[in-house]
Amino acid sequence: MTASIDSGELRERIIAGGEFALVDVRESGPFAHGHVLSACNLPLSRLELGIAALLPRKATFVVLTDGGDGLSRRATGVLQTMGYGDIAVHEGGIEAWQAAGGEVFEGINVPSKAFGECIESACATPALDADEVHRRIAAGDDIIVLDGRPFSEYGDFAIPGALSCPNSELARHITDLVPSPSTTVVVNCAGRTRSIIGAQTLRNTGLANPVHALENGTIGWEWAGHSLEYGAGRRPGGTSASSHAWGIEACRRMASATGLGEIDEATLDDWLKDESRTLYRFDVRSPEEHARGVLAGMTAIEGTQLVQETDSWIAVRDARIVLGDDCGTRSRFAGHWLKQMGYCDVHVLDTDHVLPVPSTPPDAPMVPPGEAAADGWTILDLSSSLQYISCHPAGAFWALRSRLAGCAPAADRGLAVLDDEGGRLAALAVTDLAVLGIGARVLEGGLEAWIAAGLPVAAGHEGALCAMDDRGEAPFGILDDPDGAKRRYIAWEKGLPAQIERDGLLSFRPVTEPQGEH
Repeated sequence: MTASIDSGELRERIIAGGEFALVDVRESGPFAHGHVLSACNLPLSRLELGIAALLPRKATFVVLTDGGDGLSRRATGVLQTMGYGDIAVHEGGIEAWQAAGGEVFEGINVPSKAFGECIESACATPALDADEVHRRIAAGDDIIVLDGRPFSEYGDFAIPGALSCPNSELARHITDLVPSPSTTVVVNCAGRTRSIIGAQTLRNTGLANPVHALENGTIGWEWAGHSLEYGAGRRPGGTSASSHAWGIEACRRMASATGLGEIDEATLDDWLKDESRTLYRFDVRSPEEHARGVLAGMTAIEGTQLVQETDSWIAVRDARIVLGDDCGTRSRFAGHWLKQMGYCDVHVLDTDHVLPVPSTPPDAPMVPPGEAAADGWTILDLSSSLQYISCHPAGAFWALRSRLAGCAPAADRGLAVLDDEGGRLAALAVTDLAVLGIGARVLEGGLEAWIAAGLPVAAGHEGALCAMDDRGEAPFGILDDPDGAKRRYIAWEKGLPAQIERDGLLSFRPVTEPQGEH
């Protein structure tokens, strides 16, 4: 029989600390409409794909929560078959938590976004509004705007003339980018968090330049009536020896100020043998580097995004965390912030031992796109709803894997399944469908192969068999009022510290003492 835990017991367990994980198995949309602050979101539909990274130690005590709809009990069976043995179900899910007086949080990546607001307040991180930045640029002032988001997000939309330099890259590039100490540096993101963290990172390095966050990021820029740039591709080139040396020294000071640990390979080997502790290992280099290979045994996540999305990557708060990097700046950037977020056992391992990225075809029967199209097979797309809306095989259906039992499409000739996970999710769905008495195959090569075969594609919502609940910013993404949605989002971010204080389950440890000469 599966163990259960009520909301009062869950609250006591969270307060007690120690190795423990709370995993919410609803889709991202319902999760974003309201969840327990301490919960990580891993939807039942993708549970097998993400659980090993989220819970690397199978003996860890894990509580599964949901919307009171039975998803946790379904997820328990999946985890038990994968070797996880210490599992409890949160009775009644989020509704029971709220009924017991628990605080319910909207949005995604709440701890990281609340932390950004906390840093701005504690460190008095200076900001410039959009009109002032626009005026200085137009006047030809000595000013540079650095976009602290990942390069992929920067390409979607950016401040005109801004240079892409993700927050985790700032320290090692900054003296190449601003050789004059009089140049004003402005760091922006789409909203607030990464603008604040990026600006405060440079202040913590001891950079002599005046450094500011762009108030409310690109949202504030648009509010002020200024246009954005689309498809920009500007980014720093190689790092000079002098800039790297400056960056590594600055990051060492930052690491020292927060008590960030440093370990060698022998210590890591000992920790890997320790079955009593959860160990997370993250390769915090860039996505372009990850595409070529990943540091041995580590999970690939850019340092900027690890700090921005802690609840997506670290389910066990009191676990050991090791950060890998081949230059020493990016790992110390991430560790310096994780320590201030309250993760106590964080360490840096400098290494350049890179392993190739393996290519593993899905373990399921497959059908080539041309054959499926010629024979009139039904196509079932399990990709993200955003991907499906953007482009999918013409005539395809869309569904969430967790809801196949109630909405699998009829297939007179054959059913081909595709996804945006390299076929891994589709392979799992083929097994699920077999249990339902439905024969299916993975569409070989997915959408890319379908397009390469010259087969027709479509866009839009048509063909959706269930609600598109896999998008996480649902409380703010109001299609008929985008400006209002952005204003609600910014107000929500600013209100998070007060809500977290009411909740009483999470505290931060910002370092407010100077970490270098400003």
